[in-house]
Amino acid sequence: MIRIILLLPVLTFSQVDIFGYYESEYDYLQLQNVNYNFGYNKLRLDLVSRLSGQVLIAGNINFQLYHGKTEWDLIDFIPESISNNNASLSFSLQDTLFLDNVYLRTSFSKFDITIGRQPLSLGTGYAWNPLDIFNRKELMDPTYEQPGINALRLEIPLGGRTHMDAIITPDSTLEMSTKMVQIKTGFGSFDMSLNGASQNHLIPGKGVGYTYDGVYFVGASFVGEFGEFGLWGETLSSLNVDDNFGEVVVGTDHTLDNGLYLMCEYLHNSLGVKKDDALFDHYMYNYSGETHSLMQNYIFAMGMYNLTDYIASNMVVFGNLDDYSFILAPQIDWDVFEDVSIGVWVSQSIGDEDTEFGIQDKAVRFRIRAYF
Repeated sequence: MIRIILLLPVLTFSQVDIFGYYESEYDYLQLQNVNYNFGYNKLRLDLVSRLSGQVLIAGNINFQLYHGKTEWDLIDFIPESISNNNASLSFSLQDTLFLDNVYLRTSFSKFDITIGRQPLSLGTGYAWNPLDIFNRKELMDPTYEQPGINALRLEIPLGGRTHMDAIITPDSTLEMSTKMVQIKTGFGSFDMSLNGASQNHLIPGKGVGYTYDGVYFVGASFVGEFGEFGLWGETLSSLNVDDNFGEVVVGTDHTLDNGLYLMCEYLHNSLGVKKDDALFDHYMYNYSGETHSLMQNYIFAMGMYNLTDYIASNMVVFGNLDDYSFILAPQIDWDVFEDVSIGVWVSQSIGDEDTEFGIQDKAVRFRIRAYF
């Protein structure tokens, strides 16, 4: 809040472009034993100032007010056979006012530098990004904006389609800071990258369970077209731990002659737990974002068709291939006016009550967004 107040005088006397959107969402979620009615009103205010051709200052302020059920119990989302008789694990949805992003970007003749809290989005996957060790996506809405990350980013063109990208997110010590370097290039119709990273990360323990330690990673990605099909993939694997682990994503898409768009993506995460070994802690690691998935094998598929110039329909299916639980979610998006859109999502779970997605039963989401 103090940072926002200090920023306002600067905006008053600067040439700043101001834009953003208003968003309102209502959700109904039916679990096996309880239901949740909740939602929010959100105002995102984006600020961009170009001090010269080489200097850009940008950021956004988010105002978010929650309504409905704001006291949640995480135990409701964990099967009874795994919850370890925990009576409650409550948390609150708090109204927020904060600087989501605020960063300075400077362009020199040989490189660009971006410093501050900034958007970082790495990898080629749609539903999962093993290379993105800074964020996590929501499977019901993978393209929703991600929070800013406090980082220093250096981008260096190396000629042609090749450039280097170095990122560091500072922590209390240099060793604990997350670091990544990637070389991106292209061959023919494909773009690809080679990545190296280090991070204080969750790893399998020497005995039972998990622990934290400094981990070195190596990874790669590609995206392009082969004939009429889009192809992409990415992977990230640990190097310096006794029980190495990693993630792999592969995906493909295709648009039929009638305009129907089809997409499918598969994730294997060896850090995920096997079906019969799932414990309470594994759910906690998953919900906190320490692991990109609860178990090891997942699929995401989508079909999209434009019913009119203003109405798009989607059918999304994703699921856990280890415990055979799935979510089926038809969606409708309607561009009501030039800058106003309405989306409606309905989902139904498939699977036993003691599975990851089977416990969620059914849900409805209504969202309206207006840009300015």
